[in-house]
Amino acid sequence: MAEDLPSIVSRAVKDSLKKLQDENSALKESNRMIRVEAEKLSCNLMMAEIEHSRLEDAMDAELRSMCKEASDLRQKLHLQLQEKIDLESKLVPYRLKVADLEAAKKADATKVENLEKRSADREILLGKVEKERDDALAELTEAREEAKKTAAELAHARDEGKKAVEELARACEEMEELKKQAQELEQSTAHVLTAGFDAALEQVACQYPELDLSMVSICNEVVDRKIVPSED
Repeated sequence: MAEDLPSIVSRAVKDSLKKLQDENSALKESNRMIRVEAEKLSCNLMMAEIEHSRLEDAMDAELRSMCKEASDLRQKLHLQLQEKIDLESKLVPYRLKVADLEAAKKADATKVENLEKRSADREILLGKVEKERDDALAELTEAREEAKKTAAELAHARDEGKKAVEELARACEEMEELKKQAQELEQSTAHVLTAGFDAALEQVACQYPELDLSMVSICNEVVDRKIVPSED
């Protein structure tokens, strides 16, 4: 019995060493799996950040484009309003001219009545006055046609201004919708990042329950090998 004791101790030691080696191998495999999962999670987070950055760039480009279109529409509306003001200012002298022609017409009529009462030696002068009257009527007709044309151009300018205002309103509505979609996307991305970080913490806490993870947070950062709250 005494001679067999070393053999028994030797076998017990070998079994213990084998068991420890097996446990060590299992622990290494577990650590490897944890590192693999952590790398996958890091990769997923990186891809999410890249996608979020791409979407933000796209939304910024779209927003800048919409802002430029809105600015162009406002500029176009301003130009059309300026054209309207110019047309109104052009109408003023025509209206004055029409009023002057009407006054001249009445004066010519009075002259005609007075000339008809004069003697035959004033026939030549009467003919001149009638010619002046005909010229004034022709100018009056031309002025009326020009006034009609100007009024039509003014109505067209008003329609264009109305269309520009409607297009500007639609552009503003689309801009607000794009802003809303961008905010929803940002909130969704933040939720995904927070949920992924919390899931990783739960896995680490499950695998290493003895670790103190109270300072581990998505809002903290590492400074001089210490976890401190982020300054952002």
